[in-house]
Amino acid sequence: MSDFHCLEIEFPNVDFSKYASTNRKVKISNVHHAHLFTKQDEIELRILFDDRTGFDKALMNWSSKINWRKFGSFLKVEVTKNHTNERLQKVDLSEAKLVGFTSSTKFYEKGTNYISVRIDTVKFYWPKNEEENNSAEFYLDDKGFRVVEPFYSSLSPKEWFVNDGNFNILRMNDSKKFYKLGISKFRPEFNFVSKDNRIDRIATLKKEPKIQFEYNSGITEENAIFYGDVVLMLASFYHHIKIDYILCRMHLAENTITIKKLEQKNFVDRSGNLSGFGINWDFNKFLQSSWQKETLKNFELISKAITLFNQSQIVDDYSTFLIRYNIIEICDKQKHFNIKFKLALNKNHTKAKQDAALNILLETINTDEHEEFKKRWHNVKTLLQNKPMKNQLVSFLESQNIDPKTFPIKLEELKKLRDNITHGSIDKVNAEQLRVANILLYRICGILILNLMGITEWKLDREIN
Repeated sequence: MSDFHCLEIEFPNVDFSKYASTNRKVKISNVHHAHLFTKQDEIELRILFDDRTGFDKALMNWSSKINWRKFGSFLKVEVTKNHTNERLQKVDLSEAKLVGFTSSTKFYEKGTNYISVRIDTVKFYWPKNEEENNSAEFYLDDKGFRVVEPFYSSLSPKEWFVNDGNFNILRMNDSKKFYKLGISKFRPEFNFVSKDNRIDRIATLKKEPKIQFEYNSGITEENAIFYGDVVLMLASFYHHIKIDYILCRMHLAENTITIKKLEQKNFVDRSGNLSGFGINWDFNKFLQSSWQKETLKNFELISKAITLFNQSQIVDDYSTFLIRYNIIEICDKQKHFNIKFKLALNKNHTKAKQDAALNILLETINTDEHEEFKKRWHNVKTLLQNKPMKNQLVSFLESQNIDPKTFPIKLEELKKLRDNITHGSIDKVNAEQLRVANILLYRICGILILNLMGITEWKLDREIN
């Protein structure tokens, strides 16, 4: 059995002749045979081609003109049925981002040149598994270990008073239940992988963190992936760092789907919880709260806010401030309606008075600029019909049960800070004021995200040391 899958890769809408060397006389095909290798830290497409065409150079030239994040959207993939793909039904690369290329005259596979194309994700479709139907497991990256670890005890003898060779790693008493989410239920679990040999003194037990799902019948692929994204976003918010899956295996009614992702290796490690928002819950207690309904409804907004929230943890103080201020603006979903003054006269009389007022004002303007002034007057007249609106930021915060009048730094000062940083006037920014502002905005942003989830048990600490 080969360690790769055979595919036919097509670039339906790409004219490689535009990107090829001008002295090439052999036409470049849009369809190429490829071998797909999936390793722990790499997903590689070896695309085979006729060396006379210069496909490798044309592919790299073309790729320099596109968004690498959308690389997979340019591809059409078919599985080549042979001994390497006995059970594989379909391969989907539509979500794949391009990581990089490697081309060399030494790259040959069965006598044919190939270019190595590295991507970040691939999705496989396999025959359904009746025994595992309506279930899934999302295996987490290394950062995800912190999500699952608190749910388990350490390895210990089954009975503490006798060592008969039986050892257990038990779930903590208050974390055995599954949590409901839409038409599914889930819980964090360890997958245990053991390694031993009778002649070895040391046996190993590896703990792989995962989120285990069980679905009601009728779950779709889209919803199964969505539920996984929801739980991972909750974990990312709670722990203040992006947590993702590196392998997903979904056992659905029609087929089994596996998704392989590359793990993020270079990251700034951060840890967190909800204590900064006045909530002293562990992750288990967080999952037991009433977040499901509002989180599902507001997920797109929550996802955007949490991504920015975690990003604000790893940038400089000035960028932190701007990101957190932006989160507040993003979370503001309220609609603002203009309230008009009540007219004392009917429309005709009102218009006559306004025209008379315009004529008086025109007496103060040079005659050759009357027409331009009339245009400005029309805009001003429209604005004068509306009552002064309450400050939008104040109105929004008050709608979230947050009173700006109690802040340790005034809203006007926060706006001034934003303007100075945005316009590059860093010399006007007081470092201590910026520190206090960032702590305050951290707490406010976390509370706004909790509100979007339907969690109201928070408390805003206004004391900043």
